[in-house]
Amino acid sequence: MANKTYTLMHEHLLDTAGELLTKMPFSKITVKHICEEAEVNRNTFYRHFDDKFELLDVIVKEAMKIMSNQIDIDSFQDAPFTTINEFTFPDSLSVLDFQLEDKVFEEQFYNAVFRELTAMASSSDILWLLGNMQVIRIWNSSLPKPYSFQKDYSLFDQIIREKKFPGIDK
Repeated sequence: MANKTYTLMHEHLLDTAGELLTKMPFSKITVKHICEEAEVNRNTFYRHFDDKFELLDVIVKEAMKIMSNQIDIDSFQDAPFTTINEFTFPDSLSVLDFQLEDKVFEEQFYNAVFRELTAMASSSDILWLLGNMQVIRIWNSSLPKPYSFQKDYSLFDQIIREKKFPGIDK
């Protein structure tokens, strides 16, 4: 019975954090906010998660399980950013759009996604592709006005295919 109670509380904390993510930027959410909203004490939270970052990692990992059932590896290799943007996560796209405006969330989210994709990689070609995607993220974040991963994904796929950044001569 204790295991069922633990599982239910774990799910309750994840659901509560998910609800908070619809209302507040991730960088503003604290463990205290999560505990108050979930009506639990901090010790209960810390029995399940080390911090809010680990909680977000678990949320991403669950989403990636759903994604792994949807991914077409050939499409991913041809257009990885488009493929990622075409994933369907029920009720989460508007939350994701909102949260990706928060730089703390964006960094944590993409790092978690890349960790999960790396773990799912079935060949060295996929690992090289993931590395190239990470390089594009780093390049993009260094721009004075970065491109949007939600709107400019076709540009990122073009960079992958052509192995050339816009505005930079070979």
